[in-house]
Amino acid sequence: MRSTSDRDVPNGGASDLRGVRVLVVEDTWLVAKALKTALEGLGMVVAGPASNTADADRLVAEETPDLAVVDVNLKGEMAYELMDWLHDRSIRVVVTSGYEDLPGSLGKFAAILHKPFTVTTLLTTLRRVMGRSPTP
Repeated sequence: MRSTSDRDVPNGGASDLRGVRVLVVEDTWLVAKALKTALEGLGMVVAGPASNTADADRLVAEETPDLAVVDVNLKGEMAYELMDWLHDRSIRVVVTSGYEDLPGSLGKFAAILHKPFTVTTLLTTLRRVMGRSPTP
């Protein structure tokens, strides 16, 4: 994820996503930390980051997220089953991936973000997925 300043985020970082519970599943430490920081900066309640599916399963049981941001490839462990499991539990799934070509079956998820993406792109995507609009 490419960083950006608050001035690049619509509404200067003010968020209509405040209080939304989000699970972060990402195996690259720097990306996971950037995601967590950005999401918490928007007022979201972050579970994780989890770096594998077992940790993600545990966090879902403990935190009951509204939304999950999940990397497709977790150090060689493909997260497709995790994403299906989350989707089946009515948790909105935003897929992140560095892969250009992804299986068509991913179309059932709330959104797909191709890495690298900016905080602005992430915010716009999360607002759309959660059915929220910017606060004036």
